Amino acid sequence: MKQKQIKQVLVCNPLHFSELNYVINPWMKPGTVDGEKALLQWNQLVDAYKNLGITVHIIDQEIGVPDMVFATDQGIVHGNKVLLSHFWYRERQKETPYYKKWFEENGYEIEYLPSGAYFEGNGDSYFWKDTLLVGVGYRADDYSCEEVSKALQVEVVPLQIADPKFYHLDVGFLPIDEQTAFYYPKAFDKKSREVLKKLVPNLLEFSKDEAYGFCANSVVTNGHVIHQKGNPTFQEKLKKLGYTSIEIDSGEFMKSGGGIHCLTNILEEK
Repeated sequence: MKQKQIKQVLVCNPLHFSELNYVINPWMKPGTVDGEKALLQWNQLVDAYKNLGITVHIIDQEIGVPDMVFATDQGIVHGNKVLLSHFWYRERQKETPYYKKWFEENGYEIEYLPSGAYFEGNGDSYFWKDTLLVGVGYRADDYSCEEVSKALQVEVVPLQIADPKFYHLDVGFLPIDEQTAFYYPKAFDKKSREVLKKLVPNLLEFSKDEAYGFCANSVVTNGHVIHQKGNPTFQEKLKKLGYTSIEIDSGEFMKSGGGIHCLTNILEEK
């Protein structure tokens, strides 16, 4: 089976992440972030990407926007266009102008969602083949799905999130290849679980420990899965699937409800 390979990513240098001083999801622990440790963890992730031959683009974090480090939430890149996110919380809306400027300066055509269509990029969504799956209930809704479908000209399937800890789709769902994906059943309502079972031929469950260990918030490229360290059962599952596990500690970023995938906006994948 052909495996996709990431060619380019955008990440944000966490220069001011320790400023975190608000709570907008159940994971957040303001006042506890070790800025130096976060920078070390981020550099280890960047090194892992470079070692895999991935081109890494970097935007510097600005003061007053601690969650700017989560690049994946900023928009969906498709070709030379980017559909900019429209954040639900005002704390995160301040991040958008900085990313808009970066995308413009790097030759991307900017697309916008209408007012009232809240959508947080690759945090809220994952492509499954040609269909875009969108987690709804906390940061996006059915109206968002309609507008994203129009903008990207793709079929969008909403998945109702049932637990606020899994407020973004990329905290409870992880596609591995065209046949296989992991999910945490308790993150979704019954109807959405049935939708996933019909869509994904080989749908595997995360245990509670794996889900709470941010295993879903991983990045998959060319037979490798870059994931949060300290998840030995997930490592074993990946091994059985024929994937190479690369462990990275993103523990400081988990204090804001984010992990490896949250830190990574995939610009090009083939």
